[in-house]
Amino acid sequence: MNDYRNLASELVAALKKQGADAADVYIVSSNGFNTTVRLGQIEKLQQSTSKGLGLRVFKNGATAITFTTDFQGKTVQELVKETLEIVKVSNADKFNGLAPKEFLGEYSGKLMMFDESLAKLSPEKKIAMVKEMEDAGRAFDKRITNSNGAGWSNSIGQVTLANSDGFVGQYQTTNASMSVSLLAEENGVKQRDGWYSFNRFFNKIDSPKSIGEEAARRTIRRLGGKKVKSQAVPVVLDPDVASDFVGMIFGAASGGSIYRRSSYLVDKVGQEIVAPTITIVDDATIADGLASRPFDAEGVKSSSVTVIENGVLKTYVCDSYSARRLNAQVTGNAGRSYQAAPGVSATNLFLKNGKDNPKDIIKSVKNGLYLTEMFGSGVNSVTGDFSQGASGYWIENGEITFPVQEITIAGNVLKVLKNVQAIGNDLSFKLGSTASPTLLISEMTVGGE
Repeated sequence: MNDYRNLASELVAALKKQGADAADVYIVSSNGFNTTVRLGQIEKLQQSTSKGLGLRVFKNGATAITFTTDFQGKTVQELVKETLEIVKVSNADKFNGLAPKEFLGEYSGKLMMFDESLAKLSPEKKIAMVKEMEDAGRAFDKRITNSNGAGWSNSIGQVTLANSDGFVGQYQTTNASMSVSLLAEENGVKQRDGWYSFNRFFNKIDSPKSIGEEAARRTIRRLGGKKVKSQAVPVVLDPDVASDFVGMIFGAASGGSIYRRSSYLVDKVGQEIVAPTITIVDDATIADGLASRPFDAEGVKSSSVTVIENGVLKTYVCDSYSARRLNAQVTGNAGRSYQAAPGVSATNLFLKNGKDNPKDIIKSVKNGLYLTEMFGSGVNSVTGDFSQGASGYWIENGEITFPVQEITIAGNVLKVLKNVQAIGNDLSFKLGSTASPTLLISEMTVGGE
């Protein structure tokens, strides 16, 4: 990929020379490949290259943002002039500005963000792996009757940032994923499920055979699903579902939600809001983290941010704008596209590991639900109340017995996490950059018949 640091620096200098009080330039470029196979036949094959450049200018308290995908000299110089004209008619806001200069910089530790072998992988190899994955899933059990498709997707990306306070930085990343969705049928009833693997490094992605077979296992175990009566019971949250609650907490602790007073965590810093066994961290400096980076989208040096410690809300997560609105400190959580202003985003977000074996957690439940999926948009960001469609497996006398379907789960995010009785020791980032171990909730409302 091209090195855009000089271009970004030159544009910042031009903006300053032509009258900007402050400015930054954010450039994103990427190469991508994805393919979809169904029943052994290629349905989609796509190679893409994209790039974009965004200018952000501050003048007399106002800001203007412009962008282009044309990097030719004449085009970007015209964009500089247009941006400086636009900022003249923008409204002033005393909270506008770059991130505080003392927080700018790059994390100096080792970050494993780029895999050369992934970048060199041939399209033929990728397609062959997808076919192998689907074949393994379809051959796993005679009750697997169809495929909804299998796919591979990867990208090679680069982020470049320069601002008028002297920051210039650039980093490259790779990532890839494989996934397959299968259909099973028994006694005239069909069920669908799937599985996937995702990583920045090719050698850390699960084998095609193991992904296909896991997708088949998950599809088969859905057969024979039953409804249950509405009741309040202990619920074991599968790590994938538990991570959803971690994400909900992060969203509520976002500076933008707080200064708008549209969050159930307003005025809660310093208070115990969840079980004292819970600590939630957002760490952009994990060596092989799926979302690690040396600096955020405003040039703030990456670090580890403890959002909740031993149940107590320690901080709101802020970009520079929300930090100024809240009279708080930036936390290095700015995310951004080249087309828009920065906002708050998570990196490697997780609930810290506990000590309990997940199997022992299930064994401790006499009558309850092992929750594996929630779906639908039923969360109130102001109150934390939620009601969502769900599925999972019923637990009787410490054993998983039958699949449960056509149910809803209702409650309040903080109440659920207040009622955490056990935390598993199975934290893993294999399924994404937001993660949690297995959690046992003492009681949740399950809506059924």
